[in-house]
Amino acid sequence: MAINPALIGKAGELLVAAELMRRGIEVAHPASDVGVDILAYRLDFKQTVPGKVVPIQVKTRSASGYNFQRSWFHRCPGVVLVHVWNVATQPEFYVLESLKRVEEALGPVHAASASWQTNGVYNVTDPGEEAHKRMQAHRDKWERITAQLATSPVLTG
Repeated sequence: MAINPALIGKAGELLVAAELMRRGIEVAHPASDVGVDILAYRLDFKQTVPGKVVPIQVKTRSASGYNFQRSWFHRCPGVVLVHVWNVATQPEFYVLESLKRVEEALGPVHAASASWQTNGVYNVTDPGEEAHKRMQAHRDKWERITAQLATSPVLTG
């Protein structure tokens, strides 16, 4: 049975939120979709306001593949991109917290392509073996989010 594409994206967001919560990270979901799907933060004992918030953009696929846009990192400084592959079967998570990581995932040939260099976008619906190998360096790298929240300074007014 085919899954409604809108449910695929939402399932990916909820799976990412669950993985973060398993690691003791609080999550919030913005009311509007303007490029950030989840806000991650940690609250220390007796703390009611987070000292640091990490914005997360989730991209979900029912199979494998990726969509990278340079503008995500420019529009929202500090954004972390999480790709969820195989959402309906055995989800895989790929965490990329910078343009440098995205270009590592693309590899030197694709990172130098006109699509990426000129247009700032790269989309692959059926990545081959080499792309899969490059993405493995980013699989389940939750510490790229949790480390940013390890020491949450308390905001004082």
